[in-house]
Amino acid sequence: MSLWAALSACEPARAPEVRGVRGKRELFGDPALVPTRAGERAREELALADAVVAALRALGAEGLAVEVRLPRVDDPGAVVVSGQGPPDWDEAAAAALVGELCGAWSAGRVRVAWRGAAPSPPAGRPGDLPLLFALVGLGAAGGVTVDRVLRRRARSPLRG
Repeated sequence: MSLWAALSACEPARAPEVRGVRGKRELFGDPALVPTRAGERAREELALADAVVAALRALGAEGLAVEVRLPRVDDPGAVVVSGQGPPDWDEAAAAALVGELCGAWSAGRVRVAWRGAAPSPPAGRPGDLPLLFALVGLGAAGGVTVDRVLRRRARSPLRG
């Protein structure tokens, strides 16, 4: 019994099963699916999005989310890119690069939205020193409390 409990405790945690709306990659990403027009279109969009992500990551971009919509009769298509851009790149330069990479597929509608990088802490900042002092003080207060409780129990007249 204890061996089973030990082995089950060592089992890696499984990702929770998510129900509900699935993404395009989950629906159409499997190449073993029966080819349909919608499936092939979605796979082309996913491949183009992966190419855009690879190109921007090679330049230093991080946290990218790329959505590609191929042109249809009633929709000219679009490419939307968001994330933290490469250093010293503005949105117009990235939009031009994505437009060249996508070619005729993007049909001229390319949107790029960069978020700023997290600010780096200023030099000479004390860091987590106040937190360290607070934790040391809390530990000392806890130690004093435990010591007083133990002394009070030792001097208790009920203890015999």
